[in-house]
Order: sequence, then structure tokens, then C-alpha cells
Amino acid sequence: MASTIQVDKITDIGGNTMIESNGSGTFTNSLPAPTSGIAASAIDSGTIATARLGSGTASSSTFLRGDQTYAAAGGGKIGQVLQQVNATEVSISSDSATNGVATGLTLAITPSAASSKILVIANIYTNIVDGRGYGIHIMRGTTEVYEDNYHWGAVLVNGTALRSARAWHYLDSPNTTSAITYAINASTESANTVYFQANTNQSTLTLMEVLA
Repeated sequence: MASTIQVDKITDIGGNTMIESNGSGTFTNSLPAPTSGIAASAIDSGTIATARLGSGTASSSTFLRGDQTYAAAGGGKIGQVLQQVNATEVSISSDSATNGVATGLTLAITPSAASSKILVIANIYTNIVDGRGYGIHIMRGTTEVYEDNYHWGAVLVNGTALRSARAWHYLDSPNTTSAITYAINASTESANTVYFQANTNQSTLTLMEVLA
């Protein structure tokens, strides 16, 4: 035979009403609200859904940051590398320090993001007939972004000029996703003559997109 317990009120040890009946099947209660979470230390098995770990989209190409948001990996990665190799000799006799004259090194690149930077690397061979200096101008379109004016590229030994090679590096921030063209221009001291890519020696222009 089943037993029945009949009460009209349940109170806690302090006499506070927790559950009370009005005698007609309706109850009121003042039970404490259930806890909203479980301590991480209490989870010792099973798998937690990635959506519970942080906000954003969890995927194989994102990672969970310290602020509990998912973000794409990036920063310092190389997005693309382009290079021009030029062995065509160009002679320059211009002392214009403004933008200089084209050396024949020019290369276009289209950044994948406006936040990307472009690392410009120019490795240039020269022959200076009278031992004087020359300047290098790195151009982004018609804008000069870097200038080295003047560099002594060769010395005279018994009246004969020596060939030389030197590399320039510049990290540019074009802030665009449109195609941009970089070029290496040059100027010479006192309008003396400097030969670039002299005697078919190859000069190179390399562009590397550095992702933010």
C-alpha cells in the first residue's frame, strides 16, 4: 500500500518558506535558483563543444585567442613573392636627386589585404667609369618611398673602374588592394656615367607581401 505525506508548507532550518500549497493544487516556491555553470575543475571527461570555448567561428584556419574569440592566424606570414631579373645594361648620367632615372628594374604586385606591407629588395650591379657615387630611389608608382643619395659603388684602380654589387631593402605600407608598381631609379653624382647591369651582370628586384 502506498504511503502519502501531506504538508501545506516546507520551510528551511531558519523558518523561511520554501514551498507552500494553497490547498487546491497550486504551489508557490522560493527555492534558490539553480547554479548557471559548472566549475572547469569539475569536468574530467568528455568533449566540450568549440562554441562553448569562445565567440567567433571555430575552424581549422582559426585559433582561440586569450580574449576567448576565434581569429584567423596571421602576422608576419609571406603572402606572395615576385621577382624580376634584368641583365639589360642601362647607362645613367643624371644628377637629378628627385626620383632619379629608371634603371630598368620595375615590378607590379597586387596586395591581398590593405593591411599588408611590401618588402622591396633590390640587388643591383653597377660599373662606374670615373669612380664617383650614385643614388638609389625606390619608387611606388610616381611616389618616392626611399632614397639613398649618394653611395660610392666603385673605386678606381690604376685608372680602371671596378664593378660592384649592393642590395637595398625597404618595407613599404601601400595601404591598398589595387595593383601597384615598384621601380628602382638612380641618379649620379655630378652627372657622371654609371652603368647598371653592366656587362650582362644580372640585377634583381624582389617584392614580398608581408601579411599583417
